[in-house]
Amino acid sequence: MFDTGAPSIRMQRSQGAAQVVMGPRGLIDLAQRGSAKAMLPRMTAGLPEIVFLNTAGGLASGDGLSFAVDLRAGTRAVATTQTAERAYRATGAPARATVAMSVGAGGWLDWLPQETILYDNARLDRDTTVDLAPGAGCLLLEMLVLGRLAMGERPTRLHLRDRRVVRRDGRVIHHDALALDDDALARLAGPAMTGGAPRWPRWRWSRMTRPTGWPPPAPFWTSPA
Repeated sequence: MFDTGAPSIRMQRSQGAAQVVMGPRGLIDLAQRGSAKAMLPRMTAGLPEIVFLNTAGGLASGDGLSFAVDLRAGTRAVATTQTAERAYRATGAPARATVAMSVGAGGWLDWLPQETILYDNARLDRDTTVDLAPGAGCLLLEMLVLGRLAMGERPTRLHLRDRRVVRRDGRVIHHDALALDDDALARLAGPAMTGGAPRWPRWRWSRMTRPTGWPPPAPFWTSPA
């Protein structure tokens, strides 16, 4: 009844990359391919915004997604994502996501993406890197959500490797590596974990001196809870 000699089918994987380069006068370059898109909404006030989107709708086993921002000297901007990223159940290799940002001298970047939702048995490796020139600064605020809360899902199996590195003038000033697996999920109620909360905020504010006259970062930066 079944043809055991039939060749196995290799599933199609999503791949995407988007990069935005901005200067004090606006957009310099924009490149995008595959499932990754970048949009620049028309702003009438405040800082210019960069909005990234994964048109694949989420990350499954073996998918790849890359976002990049390059702010030239003296440039200020806010970068975010259009919607929450989803890491789906995976049976093979982890999905791979990278975020690479650089800020020129005297510039400032707020990286405020929507939350990342980790489904049960999700597998995700993610690297976020920020390179700051002298006098530049950044605010990083990210949120991990464990499971689809409205459906009552609480993951019991998971592979997450989430690393963030901030460098100033080539020197590492912040290195934050988070690893979550099946054993860690069983200890979420502990005080060193989330205390049983299904959300995991991660934030970093790095600066030299915020230039005189610049507006403060987004109003919720002081408390990610």
